[in-house]
Amino acid sequence: MIEPLVLSFTLMLARTGAFVAVLPLLGGAATPRTIKVGLAVALTVLYFLFLGDAALPPALAEKGLASWLIFSIVVGKEILLGAFLGYAMGLVLLPVQIAGDYLGQELGLALAAQADPSAANPSQIVSQLLHLLAGLLFFGLNGHHLFLAALHSTFLYVPLGGLSLVPTFRLGTAATAMTEGLSSAQEWGLTLAAPVGALLFLCSIVLALIIRAAPQMNFFAIGFGLRIVIGLAALLVLLPDFLLALVRCIAHMGALLQRLV
Repeated sequence: MIEPLVLSFTLMLARTGAFVAVLPLLGGAATPRTIKVGLAVALTVLYFLFLGDAALPPALAEKGLASWLIFSIVVGKEILLGAFLGYAMGLVLLPVQIAGDYLGQELGLALAAQADPSAANPSQIVSQLLHLLAGLLFFGLNGHHLFLAALHSTFLYVPLGGLSLVPTFRLGTAATAMTEGLSSAQEWGLTLAAPVGALLFLCSIVLALIIRAAPQMNFFAIGFGLRIVIGLAALLVLLPDFLLALVRCIAHMGALLQRLV
């Protein structure tokens, strides 16, 4: 009687733990492990109270070497499912990262990449600032409810411990949503960076005309510093419009991710 409950709880913890570990804004190295473990355990206990061992396959209830082999395979599938879902949720903030990397490169800060505790690779300071701003806005808009709804839907469409993956029509819908999400992330990333990027492009043209008129001027000594000042000032002035565009971007990406669930 106790063994099926333990197996069911373990499978739930495998799926939920992998989801929390890869989840954006919570799955990075900056988040303490105690918080991630506590969140995974709390969500597992919540779903365990509702589901219990109702969805546990009969093969796992049997004893023997074959049942443990099946259990190991099912645990691996649960981990992959949770990790895939957490990775898909990262599409919500991917446009901000694209915009930050583009602006950082245009500002001449590509060589000033710093260690980003929320990412596996070093990122530019502009990308870190925009990512932090987007994260605060995302939580302020209750966007984390989308993450919880996505995790909840997996227990409805993919039975706990089921050896079969999602149905074919769900798999096709998820693949289409992921493709559209990646395409939209590129489009929205360039849209967010377009105003400041256009201003920096005009600044480059003006500097080129000035240097053409006065060849004795040192472009590297004047141009780089001037572009950084103009770009940061433009980000500050256009911050309200940037926030409005960011809200629409989060809403659009959230609508695409809802098709996954």
